[in-house]
Amino acid sequence: MLLYTIQRTLLVIPTLIGITIISFVIMHLAPGDPVDLFLGGAAGSDGISTEKRADAERVREELRRQLGLDQPVHIQYLRWISKVVFHAHPLTDYERGARAADRLLASLSESQREELSRYEGEERKRQFLELVPRDEARAISASTFWRAKRLKLVGNYEYAGAGFLLGHIGYRRLTTLDFGRSFKDQQPVIARIAERLPITIEINIISLFIAYLIGIPLGIFQATRQDSTADRALTGVTFGLWSAPSFWVALLLLVFLCNQEFLYLFPASGIQSLDASSEWGFWRLFTDHAHHMVMPVVASSYHSFATISRYMRTSMLENTRLDYVRTARAKGLSEKVVVLLHVLRNSLIPIVTMMAGLLPAIIAGSVFIETVFTIPGMGFLAFQAILARDYPIVMAIFTIGSSLSLLGILVADLLLKVVDPRIDFSKVSA
Repeated sequence: MLLYTIQRTLLVIPTLIGITIISFVIMHLAPGDPVDLFLGGAAGSDGISTEKRADAERVREELRRQLGLDQPVHIQYLRWISKVVFHAHPLTDYERGARAADRLLASLSESQREELSRYEGEERKRQFLELVPRDEARAISASTFWRAKRLKLVGNYEYAGAGFLLGHIGYRRLTTLDFGRSFKDQQPVIARIAERLPITIEINIISLFIAYLIGIPLGIFQATRQDSTADRALTGVTFGLWSAPSFWVALLLLVFLCNQEFLYLFPASGIQSLDASSEWGFWRLFTDHAHHMVMPVVASSYHSFATISRYMRTSMLENTRLDYVRTARAKGLSEKVVVLLHVLRNSLIPIVTMMAGLLPAIIAGSVFIETVFTIPGMGFLAFQAILARDYPIVMAIFTIGSSLSLLGILVADLLLKVVDPRIDFSKVSA
């Protein structure tokens, strides 16, 4: 099983690269230029003089250069993927000076640092230069850091990049998961996503849990009462839920259950009340948040539990016709034991496999659900980024969403071993 897990994990790498290539090309082939959206129409040429038109075009080309859009698509992709995986970026002269100052301050004794704390501004700098070796003092005083900033006793060097800092080697900074900065506000993409991702994961995990919690018992109930009135009624209901698109159901819930003209049972947007504060206490904040999450979770989970119940019913009916079930009944086992102990376990195999498809579907559906209910999650951020042609954010969300989906597929495969111990991964080719 360990070897199979390693093989499947290694296969994730080329799969993820293929997904990012396709996504990157599609984004750049889509109509619309992020530079024009960024300038708000200032780059247009209608109704302005030739001189102003030339100035606008120069501004447009300079902005394209700053955003890295002046290079061919394949060069842009290679630069992007190299920063995401691993990147060694040379430190600027300012950063070198700041790191040198921190290193020299750390080498001073406690009494020397205490003495420096008594001074401020240029006097502290002068005293500092007298305490360090002459060649070090000469080098740091020539840096742009020394001319541009006051000297702090600790923390002169602060990483302000767009990725995760791994460390430093010489005068190079090692980073990973550097998705760049948003075209819209120049904020680090990874920081924007880190704010939104927990909300999306919360909705998706709860939705998946509820889907299995309702779908499996519902499928068992229908299978044990085949062709009954209840079975036929539930079959019609589940088929209706299965065929209804999530954005349409979300809009219906918004109109009829979050509207004062009909039933105002749940909030229409957000994840907490506008007047929520830390003074409320844990339980009040928790119930308020749960109240806001009801509609998004229902809209995300109804399709999944309808699908699971249909598959569960079919799988249960197929297994009840097999010989081992007739043998169990012939031994005198009760129908409850036959269904729950023998039929159920073998019927769970396709249900566990379904997780590989349900998780990506829920993640993709979060774009519609979060947009309809104005949930500040990753799906709503993706919708806004696509409209703004914010390539870095869109690519980061595609990559993270694809990674979560591939992880879900791997987990679903491994759970098959738990459901059916007869599966031997040593004989399975990844």
